Amino acid sequence: MTVTARKRDESEQSVPISMTVLEGSRLDVAPTASNAGLARSAPNVSFVDVGGQSSNLFSIRGVGSFSPISADDTSTVLYVNEAPQSLYGPAPSMLDVDRVEVLRGPQGTLFGRNTQAGAVSIVPTKPTYDWGFAASGEIGTSGFGLGEFVWNAPLVADQLAARVAMRYSGYAGDVPNIAVGGKDGLQQIWAGRGTLLLEPTGDTSATLSLSYNRQKDTSPRFLLRNYAWFPTSAVNPRTDVDSDSLGVNLKVRHDFDWAALESVTTWQNNYSRQIFDPADGLVFANLTGLPASFFNVPGADLANLAIGETIFTQEVRLSAPQDNAVAWTAGLNYFRSTLSMDRSGRATTPAFATIRGFMNNDFVTNSWSAFGEATIPVVDRLKATLGLRGTLESKTAAYAFNGAGQVGVVPFFNQNSSLSDNFISGRGGLSYDWTEQVMTYLSIARGYVTAGFPSLSVNAPLGKTEQAFPASTSWTYEAGFKSEFAGKRVALNGAFFFNDVKQGHLVVFDPSSAAFTIAALDYQSYGAEIEATVRPLPGLELFAGLGLTRALLVNVPPGSATGALSGNTVPNVPGVTATVGAQYRVPASIVGLDGDFVGHGSWQYVGARAADVANSFNLDAYSVVNLRVGWKGKAVELYGFAYNLFDQRYQTWGQSFGPTTPTVRVGQGQILGLGSTIRF
Repeated sequence: MTVTARKRDESEQSVPISMTVLEGSRLDVAPTASNAGLARSAPNVSFVDVGGQSSNLFSIRGVGSFSPISADDTSTVLYVNEAPQSLYGPAPSMLDVDRVEVLRGPQGTLFGRNTQAGAVSIVPTKPTYDWGFAASGEIGTSGFGLGEFVWNAPLVADQLAARVAMRYSGYAGDVPNIAVGGKDGLQQIWAGRGTLLLEPTGDTSATLSLSYNRQKDTSPRFLLRNYAWFPTSAVNPRTDVDSDSLGVNLKVRHDFDWAALESVTTWQNNYSRQIFDPADGLVFANLTGLPASFFNVPGADLANLAIGETIFTQEVRLSAPQDNAVAWTAGLNYFRSTLSMDRSGRATTPAFATIRGFMNNDFVTNSWSAFGEATIPVVDRLKATLGLRGTLESKTAAYAFNGAGQVGVVPFFNQNSSLSDNFISGRGGLSYDWTEQVMTYLSIARGYVTAGFPSLSVNAPLGKTEQAFPASTSWTYEAGFKSEFAGKRVALNGAFFFNDVKQGHLVVFDPSSAAFTIAALDYQSYGAEIEATVRPLPGLELFAGLGLTRALLVNVPPGSATGALSGNTVPNVPGVTATVGAQYRVPASIVGLDGDFVGHGSWQYVGARAADVANSFNLDAYSVVNLRVGWKGKAVELYGFAYNLFDQRYQTWGQSFGPTTPTVRVGQGQILGLGSTIRF
């Protein structure tokens, strides 16, 4: 399989990086919960499902924040067609995707800023010079529905092609709300992408893409974990999150005899709005002893949060030809983000005094970097890889608060701050090809997450200055192997790792404002992952993956106000992740039909996780089973499917409002349905 993990075309088995590549049916995740399904498909990868407007937060091998306090507060960056996605944008759709490359370990050399834990690269399907059209429809339980089409056309033979893909998917929700009636957890997702491919000569190509993604979500964030009829919500009004993203992507490539020159230009505009009631009646009844109805007065406690972010990136790079003895890539990159966060709120519950008033915050980030990486033959079968990236960043923050005459907050507050951050990231390693099918490698990598300012100020309503959070640094040590056997019908890959993180961007939940503050703490993680793919018979593929991670806080100052202790488990890090699955294709001629019987299924396991840095409680381990079986003819496909077959009401994220009041966010329940596809 060809991948672009190092910004050049290579065989997956030749890349000395621990990675999972998902394609075909292994990308068949629930359209209304794509990031969660994606993470469960790769060992030692976790999607941090905090809800609200933070849709694209991952951790890998125990490294990463579990609730971002700024657009920079992440250790894993999600890319679509090389465009870094906003933490505050909607989750990207898996619509018309060729493959997903999940890269473990620091990727700062080639991917750049904030990839301390790794990167997730989504690669859409490119236009081809063949006519094609496919339309699909699905209907299922809990109000699930999906409609999509993909159209491909050659506009000028061998020179210009177009591809258009669009999808709508919806889910009615499955969490009863006893305050307003009905059910929370609605998901509505609109996604579209249009792409033009121009190849005027055999050496030059240009790809222009326009994409749009919108998501509406009413999933509750804080559910009382020990409620007898869990999961049940009691917010009034129900949580309402509406987000969209518009993106433009231009790639231009020219192949010289000695190198390939590439330019990648991306622009995206993200906007999201959230209306939420921070005082769930069940949660606060449990916390205070007062009746739930006391907290269910419509609009008594209410926050309205709007986030807008525009991101522009420009990268120019040169890469060696594929058959070059020395494989190298070098380039320049510019990144710019302008972000605004506006919040208005009112509160009758004294605990939420700091959400009162109006807040208008603006942030600008500029980042310039130069990078290069080369893999050099040392002696026969032994190769050395060395890569470095130098980055210069500048950031400004402007906070403005107006108390609007409400009590418990200051009348006015303003703050203007700035910082600059210069840093080096990189990696080095050795790989040895024992045979053409077996390779081992050792590597060391420097990870970095930049310093920055919280997007939402918890201090401005009190008339206090908001401090910048520090940069986080890390060293990652990895030893791994990649192998293929039995005529490439068996692939077995694995790696061992150790991460040493300084001032990692963890957070502390403040129940008084339902907000988070930074907790820059040292921690270490170590473990391993192993993956296998076996094709024992024509049409049958078996796959499995296992991840083991132990992540612990270290060097925590005694009596830390965070409640953390050295030796505590890093939050939201499962000790075990696993997946086992199969996909098959059998000729339907065995029963006298044309076409094939096709199907795939997977079992995905996520171990128990600590909810916070104080280890107040653990989120339970869970497993999810997904199935799809059907018949596929030349022009028609019919199938049945199940997402979360056994309806596991698993907990994805949690925070404590007090010793007896643990709260969690719940994952999406069972979906059973039928679907069909027509092609011509």
